[in-house]
Amino acid sequence: MFESIANKFQTIVLIGLVTLLSAVFVLQFGGPQADGCTSGGAAYAVQVHDETVSTGDFRAAYLLGGFNRYPIERQRSMRLREAVRDGFIERGLLAHEAREMGFVVEEDDVWKKLAEDGTIRLTLGHDASPYLPQGEIPFDVKDDDGNFDAEQAKRLIQNYLRRSISEFAAGQIEEQLAQRVRETVVSSVQISPTEVWDAFQREKDKAQLDYIRFAPAYYRNTLEPTAQELRLWMAENTEAVDREYETNRHRYTDLDPQVRARHILIKAGRDASEDVRTSARVRTEGLLARIRAGESFADLAREFSEDPGSGARGGDLGYNPRGRMVGEFDEAQFALDVDAVSEIIETQFGFHIIKVVGKREGDVPEAEAKAELADRLYREARSSEMAERAAREALTSLRGGTSMQDLDDRLAGRNQPAPVPEEGVEAPEAPEGEAAEEVAAPEPEEAEERDPLAPQLRETREFGRGDTPIQGPFDAGPLVRAAFDLSMEASLPDEPIQLGQEWVVFQLKSRSVPNREDFTPEEQARLSQGLLGQKRREVLTAYIIGLRTQAERDRVIRIDRTIERYGDEVEEEEEDGESEASEESESDDS
Repeated sequence: MFESIANKFQTIVLIGLVTLLSAVFVLQFGGPQADGCTSGGAAYAVQVHDETVSTGDFRAAYLLGGFNRYPIERQRSMRLREAVRDGFIERGLLAHEAREMGFVVEEDDVWKKLAEDGTIRLTLGHDASPYLPQGEIPFDVKDDDGNFDAEQAKRLIQNYLRRSISEFAAGQIEEQLAQRVRETVVSSVQISPTEVWDAFQREKDKAQLDYIRFAPAYYRNTLEPTAQELRLWMAENTEAVDREYETNRHRYTDLDPQVRARHILIKAGRDASEDVRTSARVRTEGLLARIRAGESFADLAREFSEDPGSGARGGDLGYNPRGRMVGEFDEAQFALDVDAVSEIIETQFGFHIIKVVGKREGDVPEAEAKAELADRLYREARSSEMAERAAREALTSLRGGTSMQDLDDRLAGRNQPAPVPEEGVEAPEAPEGEAAEEVAAPEPEEAEERDPLAPQLRETREFGRGDTPIQGPFDAGPLVRAAFDLSMEASLPDEPIQLGQEWVVFQLKSRSVPNREDFTPEEQARLSQGLLGQKRREVLTAYIIGLRTQAERDRVIRIDRTIERYGDEVEEEEEDGESEASEESESDDS
């Protein structure tokens, strides 16, 4: 043993120091005083094969990781007690394998490591967050001069961790045995040059896209089917409507009073300036006057309402029960008769004009319910068709030479042709001098806010083959594969691509391709180190999962489920002196 110590420390002086430190631990920490301030040492938390982890050991590990400092709900959401529990199970399985392989760790090895490194080991479950304290944990056992302080180590072990010296040493022996197996398992893992080059290609092969999304939800809001269109569609889709009615029949029976209203909103929050609020109210008064004069409420809502959700639908909010809208709005709509229009209603969102278009309660007639369901089905079917058609037309324009920016301007209505003078009316001559400059370069108007669902030009960040360039409720993989099939010479796809319910038109904006010149020795070393660490983790995880699966089959794991409580649960009653939360095997938990 001393020969190996000499190899490590390379001086006779340090050999003597380590030997002396071992003796100090035996003299000071051994004997009756070694029990220290322990608590809960007799009860088990986890048993793996023949090795037992006490509840005191569990608490000490929890303290060592600092997990007790988190709020209870944070501990629960991070599954900290489960991480410590699984760490003890995996440590026990690995230590058992170490003994089977013939590894031996003595108590002296524990004290030497503590004296040399000032760290102790803590194992958490393999699926615990890598950001949690684990592995080598610093343990302050040095005095002000940087020398090992045996008395300080003793105090920390006994008073902070509340373990006896023998209990602490036994736990660290298990940790060191487990670590020997980890090192053995990963020692043969290697990374080939081909794997490093492939990783370099994945990292450096990047693309960037300009794209426009065509969402059915946007077109759904613009649809206003007439009664005749809806009747014809229902006649052609009777089975679909009947199925939808059978599924949703319960939504049309025994209803509380409901109101269907349209509204126009001019935004002005209560924290807005007085000028903003005055201007918003004046605009609202002007719209109300136009409605009173006979103009279409729905048309004015589409043009002027600042509620993006309902504005495109002519202000239609559908049927709503009492209490779904804010108080002032709710009170006003339920007080109106059908076809009546309100005065100006002020809420926290701004100024509203409300028109009630329907009321109902109790059981809705089947024909009315089916018509309402058919309206939704019609919008869904037609809006999907409209989104696809718009995407195909957009791609045709791009392939015909239109730029992405010009296409976006057209979709936003920004590049409408200038008005043509009427026949016989001469166009005014352009003024000269400074006046001409003013006419030629007018001040740009403030950009009009666009509906977030509306088709509009966007660009991705640079992305690789394994990235997600566009976020949404869909798999972006087909888009990524299609993008990497393009080149700067052929930057447009043959067809729009469908992602979930949406259609996407895109154009390759940039492409970076890896080359051997950039594959420097430094890059190779960096990638090789990262790949080696990842591969080692994967191999070790697979090994641990295999051990645990077999141990669960053999029923050699026991867990006291009370260790999984975070302290704010209702205590379960105990029967026959044993906790109901105790299980014979971890497999019973799965």
